[in-house]
Amino acid sequence: MMAELKEVLVGDTFKQTFVASGTTPSVIAASILNGQGTVVSSGAGVNSLNGHYYRNASVNTAGYYINQWAATINGLPYIRRKRFKAVLNEVD
Repeated sequence: MMAELKEVLVGDTFKQTFVASGTTPSVIAASILNGQGTVVSSGAGVNSLNGHYYRNASVNTAGYYINQWAATINGLPYIRRKRFKAVLNEVD
């Protein structure tokens, strides 16, 4: 079963989200990586309580990207990645 590939519009702001219910990360950061694995955007996750974290982000070029969260939980590193596609808002 393939997960659906999320699409965002180039230049639009979208919300990166992370849920860590039952534990509190001591460090948490979100990044956007391009197809070559280079970081194009990063920042700290904002705690919106109850184990939910977010970061607002955007990309300026169409293509495939990776939404990556890096956290330290109970002294151990934790990485979560999801692919997404940035598309142009073209009108026929």
